[in-house]
Amino acid sequence: MNANVGSLLHRWAQQDPERTGIVDSGRDDLVLSYAELDRQASSVAAHLCERGLGPGDRVAICTANGLDFVAAWFGAVYAGCTTLPIPVMSTAHEIAFRLQHADCKALLTDADRSAIAQQSKTRSGTSADLLLVEHAITHAKPGLSPCDASPDSLAMLLYTSGTTGAAKGVCITHESLGRHTRALVEQTLRLTEDDRILGTLPLTHSYGIRMTLLVPFYAGASTVFVPKFSPTRTLELCTTHRITWLPGVPTMFVAWANERTRATPPCLRWCMSAGAPLVEDVRLRAEERLGAPVRQGYGLTEATFTTINAPPDEAVAGSSGKPVAGVDVRIADDFGEELPLGVHGEVLIRGQNVMAGYLDDKLATAHVMRGGWLHTGDIGFVDDEGRLTIADRNKDLILRGGASIYPSEVENILARHDAVHDVAVVGQPDDYYGEEIVAVIVRNTDVVAEELDAWAREQLAPYKVPRLYAFVEALPQGTSGKTLKRRLRDQLASGELGAERLPDRPAE
Repeated sequence: MNANVGSLLHRWAQQDPERTGIVDSGRDDLVLSYAELDRQASSVAAHLCERGLGPGDRVAICTANGLDFVAAWFGAVYAGCTTLPIPVMSTAHEIAFRLQHADCKALLTDADRSAIAQQSKTRSGTSADLLLVEHAITHAKPGLSPCDASPDSLAMLLYTSGTTGAAKGVCITHESLGRHTRALVEQTLRLTEDDRILGTLPLTHSYGIRMTLLVPFYAGASTVFVPKFSPTRTLELCTTHRITWLPGVPTMFVAWANERTRATPPCLRWCMSAGAPLVEDVRLRAEERLGAPVRQGYGLTEATFTTINAPPDEAVAGSSGKPVAGVDVRIADDFGEELPLGVHGEVLIRGQNVMAGYLDDKLATAHVMRGGWLHTGDIGFVDDEGRLTIADRNKDLILRGGASIYPSEVENILARHDAVHDVAVVGQPDDYYGEEIVAVIVRNTDVVAEELDAWAREQLAPYKVPRLYAFVEALPQGTSGKTLKRRLRDQLASGELGAERLPDRPAE
């Protein structure tokens, strides 16, 4: 049986060719059927084959959300190539690293990124073909169906963000993509061909490509793609296109909760937040603003969408829900031994959503895949209903005076203050305590550190209360929408970001 994940598109092109596959809002709401998308993917595949590319060759893709990405990704998969999506905001240095590290044979891009693509190719020193997607679509005759692919052949490479060191290539097979997408649609999300999804997440990331491309295409649903996030524009699109399901990251839900100029979307059934913990106060405000439940999911590039708190399961504050079918979760101590329910430990994962390994890095792969389980570095616990709650990243844990401080707990409290628009809590080296707690605040209105200190002390044990506050216009974010806490720590260490220290209190 052909395991090629390109069959997600090709199947609907055969069964219901005129069904709407995508709407490209960046092209004046251009509507494309599954048959037209299949034809364009087939043209890209034919163009790659004409250039001598085929099964096993790696093809990088750097385009905005919309038609070009869909045609490029499925075209490369049809041809049997391994796709390598690259975030559109990447620098020439970052793109060049990926081209070189993955030994890419081609880079598919669009006109807006052609200049930086050329710089990247030159800097990489590779012989990768630089190809415009539009040219590939119009200068090759369609006719290629998804080629035969074995279950364990690589469909996609996704690079980790590199926030904990050098970026690594995460290898994902056709079987993993196909089986996990099926489980998501049929047993967790329960999407159908009548659903309409808003694709505002970047397709160059695991979350975006999984939930706004592969999942809708498996279900035969339609996706309205947005090249650049805007809370006002996305709410307009939700109303105009009668969006029924809305996946996003916490920063988007903050923006939607605060956007008051547009009507409540009329057709949303529920929304999903992932990529980082969602503060409960933000979740509730976003639910009120969007007129639909907002639930959380958990995953990482190495093991996308492990758990989701999806309806009809009840909403549980802070919970990422139960494991997706085909996925096992274990909470373990430092020695890999399973811990009882309710006890905090490292989250371990195994199942169809787990990567095949890191590209050309057997040592790193062996390290994270000890005992047949992916060791995530995330700290969490499982309740007596089997729901997973993530407390924090292991690397973000703050050790102050021998006590473990989970930044997300402090962030949840500070975020409830009316003057706080956004917040990130990080650790800073301290001669006495080992680490001190720093709250980096984006303000809605004027507020001073003393007022936030008083607020925090009402709701947190004294040892958890930040002693330093920094105020910024915006938190640094990666292309996936995650707050870059390492950058904040670096800025604090270098003095680029100044923090106000509050006086110590007696008996602290």
